[in-house]
Amino acid sequence: MIRFFSKLHFMTGVLSASWAFAQPALSEQESRRERLADLLARVSVHEAQVTRLLSKNPVPRTNFNLPPPVPNVPTSEPVPSVPALPVAPEAPYVPPPQFNEPADGELVKEVPAPPSLDDLVADPNQIEASGSDTNSSGESGEDLDDAYAKLYDSEVPSRNRGYYFGPLLGFIFPDDIATRTPNGAAGEYETTSYESDSGYLIGLQGGKDFGTIRLEGEYAYNSFDASLGMQASVHNFFSRIILEKELGDRFDLRTGLGMGLSFVNLEKGAEFSGIGFAYDFLLGVAYRVADNWSLQVDYRYFLTAANDEYDRIQSHLWLFSASVDL
Repeated sequence: MIRFFSKLHFMTGVLSASWAFAQPALSEQESRRERLADLLARVSVHEAQVTRLLSKNPVPRTNFNLPPPVPNVPTSEPVPSVPALPVAPEAPYVPPPQFNEPADGELVKEVPAPPSLDDLVADPNQIEASGSDTNSSGESGEDLDDAYAKLYDSEVPSRNRGYYFGPLLGFIFPDDIATRTPNGAAGEYETTSYESDSGYLIGLQGGKDFGTIRLEGEYAYNSFDASLGMQASVHNFFSRIILEKELGDRFDLRTGLGMGLSFVNLEKGAEFSGIGFAYDFLLGVAYRVADNWSLQVDYRYFLTAANDEYDRIQSHLWLFSASVDL
């Protein structure tokens, strides 16, 4: 086959060269000759390579058949032996325990149950009732109570936030008062002044403590005398806001403003009464006696509005009050 293709290739080249010589153009004859000579040289080289390949021995075919097994033939060389693994000794047989049933009338000893967590940890209530501690020796119930008191009870009372209620008691130092009576002319009054004496105040207060702010309501009765047999009584219905600042473990600094209505009655044979707006300013301190109640000492400057029958009333008040948490 290789020779056939070589000859076919050679004939093709010859025909191509012949066709090239058949061209009428004389100017291209030289170039065609050169091409033909080059082509003939390549054909010669190709034929030489084909001849060299054909002269080699054929490639042997691969045999994929397995060789037959070799029979066991004894040899003089000793075969190394594999050491045997040690065998563990067989464990001795232990028979299970035999529990004989108790005879009639025979007592059976019970096996105690393992201790529980309650047995290991002592109950404080049982310790307090029995007066001794199972986990320690030589300690009495009183010592245990003291230890609990030191651990959970604080010497400083804590401040409770919420509603409170308490009484008021104080002393009044009013300024001079004056009454007004019409003198007959329209819109004109005759004013009579009286020198005031000290008096007292009693009342009730209630409110809510928000921590640093208190909102409270109050009723107070003020009573004092004046010169020439004048007697004065004032009923106050106030609402108040108080700001507090802690100064220590028990003391608080207080300041506040109150306002409301005053029912004033001045009596000296005739009555001079009226209802008017009133307000006061507060400055004081509070002392926490216990967790649920405290004492307050306050100074107040009290004023009422003027009326057609009396001039405005001004007073300096020193108050002592108590607040009991509800």
